[in-house]
Amino acid sequence: MTNFEFTDAVRDDTSLLIAIAGASGSGKTYSALKLATGLAQGEPIYAIDTEAKRMLHYADQFKFKHMDMKPPFTPEAYMGAIQKAERAGAKVIIIDSTSDEYEGVGGLQEMHDEEVARLAKKPYDRLEGWEIDKFNAPAWKVPKTRHKTRFMSPLRQVRAYIIFCLRAEEKIRFVKVKYEDQRGQEREKTAIESAGWVPICEKRFMFEMTLSFTVTPDNPGVPLIEDGQAVHGKIQSQHLPFFPAGQRVTEQCGAHLRAWARGETVSNAPSRPSSPARASGAGESPPSDSSPASVNNQMVLLNYHNALDQAADRAALVDAHTTYKPNFEGRSDDVQKTAQFIFGAHQDRLKGLSHPDIYEAIEKVPL
Repeated sequence: MTNFEFTDAVRDDTSLLIAIAGASGSGKTYSALKLATGLAQGEPIYAIDTEAKRMLHYADQFKFKHMDMKPPFTPEAYMGAIQKAERAGAKVIIIDSTSDEYEGVGGLQEMHDEEVARLAKKPYDRLEGWEIDKFNAPAWKVPKTRHKTRFMSPLRQVRAYIIFCLRAEEKIRFVKVKYEDQRGQEREKTAIESAGWVPICEKRFMFEMTLSFTVTPDNPGVPLIEDGQAVHGKIQSQHLPFFPAGQRVTEQCGAHLRAWARGETVSNAPSRPSSPARASGAGESPPSDSSPASVNNQMVLLNYHNALDQAADRAALVDAHTTYKPNFEGRSDDVQKTAQFIFGAHQDRLKGLSHPDIYEAIEKVPL
């Protein structure tokens, strides 16, 4: 019989899952090694390298054990490598790059394409466009289930601190801009502008982390934070002071995180400015108050979803909703409607019914 036992809640070497996303030249690997050194405090660091030994570029600057991981980059392979490092005594584990679990050989995207071909009953390279569209959504069921059950679920049982490096790609959008021609007449043309950097991974991954953030080539090693929130990631209020606005990730950031995880007093943690101020182009510091306007819409909805997800019956669901409801005051109609959608989805969950993709709905809401 399973032994169920309750003890007083005390933070005591809590495990940490950290994700750093960035394009080439953004400093994500160097930042991960800096953070890991601070987290380890002299204990072993193990690195799982999927990019042809590129982590060894830093072998003369940092001390770590290295694994040259080769394809296939399946969820099971990643989990096996992590468990091997933990059994070997790793206190901190770095995976660079976790993006291969999504887009690499044997990764989720490749599984998806194979599943499309299986459902369509013909080779993928012989499929018509309409056939790919028809089976695109149902074909994600198998890879997403493997990602969830073979990677994310066992990952939560690992006791080491884990840092995931992910590649990021720049998204663009087409906009209409007005200009004057040589005759002084106003005209309009289509221009391309950046829509920001997006991590290459399963879409829930960054939000499954204890904390996650993006770094960019124009400000290497500096977490991209706006209005007190990590862009395309999350840094909770208790961790935000460990990452001073406009400053690069350092060993001290890791040392502060380790102290927090062990329930120790975090001394000399730098404070962030109390008023919004742009620092080195890296983002804005949070307002001094904790009003709803200081948190972006998607994070409010994500926190709401997480609160409802803890409910085991309808009474608990209603209590969680009532407690969180004030956070929606003053928010847009999009936020209100999406919150209703999330509540309905959790009602379906309690009834044992399948429900729509909540994360997809949240991502559609403007920040």
